[in-house]
Amino acid sequence: MRFTNFDNIISGISEKKDGPMKSSLDNRLLFFKNEGLDKKIIVSAGLIHGNRVAIIESINKETVINRCDALITNNSKYLLAITVADCLPVYFFDNNKKVVALAHAGWRGIISKIISEVVSSFINDYRSNLSDINVFIGPHIQDCHFEVKKDVADYFKQDYLAINNGKKYINLSLAAKNQLIESGVLSSNISISDECTYCLRDKYFSFRRDNPENLETMIAYLSLK
Repeated sequence: MRFTNFDNIISGISEKKDGPMKSSLDNRLLFFKNEGLDKKIIVSAGLIHGNRVAIIESINKETVINRCDALITNNSKYLLAITVADCLPVYFFDNNKKVVALAHAGWRGIISKIISEVVSSFINDYRSNLSDINVFIGPHIQDCHFEVKKDVADYFKQDYLAINNGKKYINLSLAAKNQLIESGVLSSNISISDECTYCLRDKYFSFRRDNPENLETMIAYLSLK
């Protein structure tokens, strides 16, 4: 599925019908070929549920950048990619400076300020204006199903918590949006998918729903045209 928020970028996410993307290089390569993106150099984040942002500028072949959860570049030859299976894929774009970034944000990443770190990279490394940064939060587990225990709930403000039948649920996308706003991104420049990976069983993999022995994921991607 492709997103069409902006004319100057290519962005989207695979679906369950495309097969699992974390464990199968063949699935990834076939998916990107079918999307017409096989000429791009695919750069993936290694993912550690932290807050490191990797600047991509001198890579000549497909690779995985270890120990990072976000990628940023101003070079159209790169296709940035992350795998997700409930966590938030967060797409960033500065149309003025022609810079894109893609972040993987689960609850650990959000409390580690991964989103703020990406915004800081736009400002410090690419001299972006905050008013030019646009953000889209893709399909993810919504608060209807993201149940947590007290140990996780205690990291979040009450504004992000809901209690249903004595169980606690977190609205991760609201926490992410507020982190963006606190970082200076305009609220009007932020959009959020209403699709829940847990609810849409036939469309998306969900770690929380399926609890698979081997992790099955979608792949989110972003590139300048």
